[in-house]
Amino acid sequence: MPRYLGYERRDAAKLEARRIAAVARLLRGESTAAVARSLGVCKQSVQRWAAWYRMRGKEGLRRRPKTGGPRPKLARDKLACLPSLLAQGPSAHGFDTPVWTTERIAGLIWRRFRVRYSRDYVKHRLMPRLGWKWHKHTWLPEEIRKHADR
Repeated sequence: MPRYLGYERRDAAKLEARRIAAVARLLRGESTAAVARSLGVCKQSVQRWAAWYRMRGKEGLRRRPKTGGPRPKLARDKLACLPSLLAQGPSAHGFDTPVWTTERIAGLIWRRFRVRYSRDYVKHRLMPRLGWKWHKHTWLPEEIRKHADR
């Protein structure tokens, strides 16, 4: 039964210190099972840490930076100018009707910035993040939509 380690969230510094301490104990001759039992981890974890140490030395036990999710496709500066492009209206970008559809917005982004977004991403993620709402078959900025509802 694993024992409580004394911290609620994953603390990278504490986890790194635990790996280093475990390998130090292994180097002093303690068994894998004894180290694992005292740290409240499985033997396989201690064995994995020992393998990392053998392959890369102490550097193999260091914490690694969090990678997070994928980087956004559209750079912040380009994303910042998208609302002004949309405010010009669809006609200014060569569309024959004054209606912004999700497909048209995705096409505009591709033509201007060479970044492809799916229609679903544009509809559910990008446009709401920019403060635009879907209103009667077209996209409108939030402040204009409030006036259109009257």
